[in-house]
Amino acid sequence: MKNLVRSLAAGAVTAVAAGSLVIGFSGAAFAAGNPPWEPIANPPEVGGLLFFNSAGQQITGGNLTDSPIAAYVEGTATVRAGDTKATLYGYLPVNGQAPGAWSGEALGSSTVYPNASAPAPLNTATLPVETGAAGDESIATLESDLPNTDTSSDGYAGIYVLRLETNHAGGSQTTSYDSADIQITGSTWSVVYPALSLTSTTTTLTSTPASTAVSGTSVTLNAAVSPSAPGTIQFEYGTTDIGAPVTVTGGTASISTSSLPVGTDSLSAVFTPAQFSDYSGSTGTESFSVTPPPATGTTTALAVNPATGPADSAVAITASVTNNTTSNPLTPADGSVQFYDNGTVASGLITGSSVSLGTVPLATGGTATLNYSLFAQGAHNLVAVFEPTTPAVYNTSTSSNVLFTATAPTYTPDNQTVTVGIPAGTLTITTPYTPTAPFQLGTATLNSSGTEFQASAPFGNAAFPQNGVTITDTGIGNQPWTASVAGTDFTSGANTINGQNLTFTGVTPSYLSGNAYSATGIVVGTESITDTLPGGLPYAAGATGSDGVKGGPHAFAQTTTPGAGSVYVYGNLNLVAPTSAPAGTYTATLTFTIV
Repeated sequence: MKNLVRSLAAGAVTAVAAGSLVIGFSGAAFAAGNPPWEPIANPPEVGGLLFFNSAGQQITGGNLTDSPIAAYVEGTATVRAGDTKATLYGYLPVNGQAPGAWSGEALGSSTVYPNASAPAPLNTATLPVETGAAGDESIATLESDLPNTDTSSDGYAGIYVLRLETNHAGGSQTTSYDSADIQITGSTWSVVYPALSLTSTTTTLTSTPASTAVSGTSVTLNAAVSPSAPGTIQFEYGTTDIGAPVTVTGGTASISTSSLPVGTDSLSAVFTPAQFSDYSGSTGTESFSVTPPPATGTTTALAVNPATGPADSAVAITASVTNNTTSNPLTPADGSVQFYDNGTVASGLITGSSVSLGTVPLATGGTATLNYSLFAQGAHNLVAVFEPTTPAVYNTSTSSNVLFTATAPTYTPDNQTVTVGIPAGTLTITTPYTPTAPFQLGTATLNSSGTEFQASAPFGNAAFPQNGVTITDTGIGNQPWTASVAGTDFTSGANTINGQNLTFTGVTPSYLSGNAYSATGIVVGTESITDTLPGGLPYAAGATGSDGVKGGPHAFAQTTTPGAGSVYVYGNLNLVAPTSAPAGTYTATLTFTIV
């Protein structure tokens, strides 16, 4: 505990037997539900208290362990003319004791005001201002030194009183003070008296240009605060600040930026009043669209060396690609060039009859060279097309056609015929099970509600996919396929379980490592085969239909992309049966087909 003091009453507290006691603190209006001792007669309580952070923004509470509790504490009224020092005290209100007799202690050192180093307008305030410092007593220490043990509903529980008293060199401490009451809740405190009466503000945000701009364009954001109030505007996109807060002048503030990200940006202008005791904060919002910059134009020039030569002799075809804006050559990362032979057509256009000669990445200096030696005798109008790596950055461009004339070859052609035989492909579907080694569903168990028998077993799994279905396609140039299954009823002698009660679920493909399917990215689609049991009950033995796997064929796997390869398909076989099914071993037949 430090600086423990006990207040001495400077005069009698006025008691009012009827009507109400009205006291003014710098024009502030106090709400109903004030602490029971408020308002105290004026004097000794001449004004209220306002609390500010280090930036000069008003706060109305904080953490119990904050030291100091606020960077600045300002009284709303002059306690004694001519005083230049202020000291903040904390007191414990006690029901039944006069406010002047409450125990208290100093929360900080006596500091001089005005404090020129404080943020405006506190730096020029003639009202008493105490400047907090690290090491000042926290509310937590005040609570520890002067515990508030009141747990009743008399209005004293959890409340402490803060008083700002003043003096001057050679003078005595005042017995009057500016005061505020705070409420402790959990690990925080907040001001409960005097209550703030704020004028509401509205902030409107507009932009120039309005609503849309190209990325990199300077956009000016304009905020208007109504009614006009002193303070700052923090402009933001999303949760990112745009520059530093801008001072509001004449009710407006603006900022320009060319850094808004591409897309639909949520812009906001957050108004923070300079004097929170007068105005409330407000936020204006606007949706702004930023479009990508247009792709830069390119120019592709083509050269052929030599321009004339024997058929089937080497020809160097070189394309040079430049940036239209800077006239600089493109870099290797910017794209590639595809070369075409239009034959005798000199239009320079790429059509379905154009023959692609090959694609070459750009090299240093923005050039790409194709060495080609398969030109037949005759005219060859050559064209080069630049293909950008990122179309949003550079536009494609096509060169003018350049003629290469292939003269008679310098050799005598010797035509030979080459043949190759392609075997007929096969498409098979198999399982590892046979009539003598059937798939086992196991022994069915009665479900918890006693309404049906249930049995389920994995028909292959991720660890052993070969225990399901194996599909092998050895065809070349074959067609897409669909795999299906058809099932019969389960029988045990004269007894039957309806095959519609059997489902095939969790159907999953498993590609063989290194196999053509996985190597070429051919996708096998799968689907589960379920049933729609009537009323949630199993199908009776004699019920007709082709639900579940019964009848069919029911498709469970397919591919729409032709190609040779192999794939496993596995899942779960699940059976439900009515409780009326007699005991026994039941057998059904599943037929897997692929077309």
